[in-house]
Amino acid sequence: IMLSLLIGVSAKIKILLPFTPVPVTFQTFTVLFLSILLGAKRSLYVMLAYIFEGIVGFPVFSKGAGVAYLLGPTGGYILGFLVAGYLVGFLADNGFDKNFVTTLFAMIVGNLIIYFFGVIWLSRYVGGISNAIMLGVIPFVIGDVIKILFSGIVLPLGWQFVKKYKSL
Repeated sequence: IMLSLLIGVSAKIKILLPFTPVPVTFQTFTVLFLSILLGAKRSLYVMLAYIFEGIVGFPVFSKGAGVAYLLGPTGGYILGFLVAGYLVGFLADNGFDKNFVTTLFAMIVGNLIIYFFGVIWLSRYVGGISNAIMLGVIPFVIGDVIKILFSGIVLPLGWQFVKKYKSL
């Protein structure tokens, strides 16, 4: 539950762009980083808890809460967190977390999944796939690359935390 709330906190670290309903947040970093650390099963539980918290009204989403929020323009990205979290965790369970290059690969795949679900859903609100890519992917690519690189760099700190936590 604490880790799902961490995703909610990272949603509040945001920059609103005037030309798109999709904010720049720290969620993708948090989702991908936790998924590499937790593996598929635990990542799935964390993402489900995060979505449940938002559905029942906790303000864990970047600009609100509730079912109506999930049905809004950015709901696809949240569903993408669930799928990407599981897949990145699965890749980590199968050794992709063992070195910098494969970790970055797993996170890039996860980020692409988030984009995929986000764009498909957003396209319903902005007049098609092309507009959704222009509004929901292009403005975020550079920032997401930086977040993925940062994630790969700080992953050893995450492993230290996990080792410490497992020894308690």
